[in-house]
Amino acid sequence: MILDKADVVVVGGGIVGVSSAYFLAKRGHDVALVEQHELAHGASGRNLGYLWMHNRNAGYSLELARAGRALYDGFAEELGPSFEYRSNGGMIYFHTDDQRRVYAEFVEARRADGLKIELLDEQAAHEAAPILSPDVIGATFSPEDGQIRTPKFVRSLAQACRRMGVRIYEDTAALGLLRSGGRAVGVRTVSGDVPAGQVVWATGAWSGMLQADGVEVPFKPERLGAIMLGRVPEQLDKVLYGPLAAKNYAMIRSLPSYKDEYFTASYEDPGHGVEHLECVSKTEDGNLFIGCPMDMPDDLDHRMSAIGLKMGIGALLEAFPQYRNLGVEGVWTGILPSTADSLPIVDRVDAVPGLLLATGHIYGNVAGPISGKLISELASGVETSLRIDELALDRPGLQATEDGLVRW
Repeated sequence: MILDKADVVVVGGGIVGVSSAYFLAKRGHDVALVEQHELAHGASGRNLGYLWMHNRNAGYSLELARAGRALYDGFAEELGPSFEYRSNGGMIYFHTDDQRRVYAEFVEARRADGLKIELLDEQAAHEAAPILSPDVIGATFSPEDGQIRTPKFVRSLAQACRRMGVRIYEDTAALGLLRSGGRAVGVRTVSGDVPAGQVVWATGAWSGMLQADGVEVPFKPERLGAIMLGRVPEQLDKVLYGPLAAKNYAMIRSLPSYKDEYFTASYEDPGHGVEHLECVSKTEDGNLFIGCPMDMPDDLDHRMSAIGLKMGIGALLEAFPQYRNLGVEGVWTGILPSTADSLPIVDRVDAVPGLLLATGHIYGNVAGPISGKLISELASGVETSLRIDELALDRPGLQATEDGLVRW
């Protein structure tokens, strides 16, 4: 049975897949997209929406993220106020003089990398984010950071795709590739085949199913949690990281002044394979949105572990004890396809002509849209707007192995 027929079929209805469909349609391709559940069901619907530039590695990673970040001004103009886009910057706050020394060194290193960033004193930090507790003595601040509500963005961009003629099939799981003479010529789905001249595979942590078609995609599933709480009156129009973010970024851990003992908290539970990246933000409706407990699950399980939830709430109550009675409105986790070098994979698969990969995104809110643009350029046979050798499937950086959490 034939479900549809297209120039290009995109598999995956998250931020990467929908961005790919959007830019392909912009280039005049006839596009169909299939998604196994609803749009933004996976990681794109289960994160805090950070457009986080603060800690992007110098060089290509920062270049890629900036290119993706720059696309949002155009999206906001086209899509209107439909996805809670804010471009007010981001902060990492801290509590001790030891932490201040580390973050002062971090700011100088980031400036050398070309990032716009500054170190705020106690007064400036509280003026920038009145929600901060009195024991915060300063913060870093970068105006390059921002925030979206990712599921709203994906759905709004999908509507733009539909206006351009893209057919989107939700609840339509892909079963594998259609092949002819070794070439990918479409996709088999539970609702029928979709023959196509090219296939874009953008299923994130579910890209491992390509192994059945002989394509190895090297990544490890990483699970990040998010917790939505009730509304709070305190002002917060920026995105926040807590001081323990330092432990999750090699660029901070490698600083001369860094010591692990400067970045410990009572809510941590060492030895259980769960770490915490403390994030705090507010939605447009005023809800407090926090995260992110992190672990490496054995399977693709969207449920947050009990210890992860304990850490997330523990971090909140340690930094913001006034919210101990705030209601919990929702708990989510998203599973990311973490690569060894923290860069996505955007490439043609030489072993299967007609197949293009767009996966491996661990900071998909900024890298997802630009990956979609690059995919559209690859599929169109034109020069890509960024060099993509560092996103290749066969790059040496993907072959590195690492135990435990993939840290950035």
